[in-house]
Amino acid sequence: MDDDFFTSRPFEFFASRIASLIESSERSAVDRASSLASGFAGVLGLDDAPEILNVDRCDRELQIALDSLAVRHHVAEALVRFYHAVSIGPRNRSAPNVVCTWASVCNGPIKTSDLVAETTDYLLSETGRATFWTLVVPAEADVDSLPAEGVMARVQLLADWLVHAMRLLVRDDIDINAAHNKLKHGLAVRSRDDLRVTFIQQAPEDGTVPLSALTSPDAIDLIDTISLDYLSRARPRNGRKQGMEVATLRLSPATLLAETWMMALTYGAMFHIAAARHFGARGDVKLARYPDMPTGPTPDQLLKESVIGIRRPLTTPLDGGPSDRAAGIAFYEGFVPVNIDHAAAQSAVVVDR
Repeated sequence: MDDDFFTSRPFEFFASRIASLIESSERSAVDRASSLASGFAGVLGLDDAPEILNVDRCDRELQIALDSLAVRHHVAEALVRFYHAVSIGPRNRSAPNVVCTWASVCNGPIKTSDLVAETTDYLLSETGRATFWTLVVPAEADVDSLPAEGVMARVQLLADWLVHAMRLLVRDDIDINAAHNKLKHGLAVRSRDDLRVTFIQQAPEDGTVPLSALTSPDAIDLIDTISLDYLSRARPRNGRKQGMEVATLRLSPATLLAETWMMALTYGAMFHIAAARHFGARGDVKLARYPDMPTGPTPDQLLKESVIGIRRPLTTPLDGGPSDRAAGIAFYEGFVPVNIDHAAAQSAVVVDR
């Protein structure tokens, strides 16, 4: 089975998805000359696919943002499950010398929380720390021939992106995994490009707010691009089932795809090495290439101080008592609770003065 599995090209798959989304963002209409467009129209008995796929530019941009979120989550889970399979999977078997990596990926923990817990424990263990480099550095690599930044700097970079992938899957202060599930199961989300959330120090006067208050250095933009609203129920707290929450994620396609790229590089490196070890000295197999390894960015360099989204309670817990989770803002570094005074809400018009 692994003879088939290890001739696939997962890095190229994710690279192609990134390329497709970027190319799609540059096009305003379906390419009439493409074979897929003509085939699509043909099987429907139509003359022209672009005529029926005349999608508004704004709707296309919303779709690209949502698909960027989806592909980031896809590669995060793929990377974590593959690392689990090649590091922990063989140790969970009674016959460690008879291992099918493909089966190990498929038979890994069903619950995401279990997957990440097991993976984290192993990665942070003495054995995990000591052997991680062997999973991402080719055996034939000549360390002396690598750039001055050094091979271990790249190993640490890939480890950082593996940890980032695990955090995306289980982050709890704002449940990104729930957002992905609501997106793929029934499209129970609302994407929009008409919402802006900014903290300003100047209160409305006479029902107006000057534009300068929103553009001053003191203003803090929380939502300034495409956003995604979704409902979810928080995990139990203090033995209590929590109520529903509404969360708004900030979706920057460029950043989402950059994260996807770095995790795909990590996955591609790991997959290439596992494939090379599987086939050994066999010369009749063309392996997926080992991707060119950059020196950065790290997750911190790419995302430091960025806003992930906003969370707020929607209903009370099932027992009717107060919610154990306050509203607040999720930054990359952590969560900041916010006390919202709904009774003091005001409406104002932004004026250019």
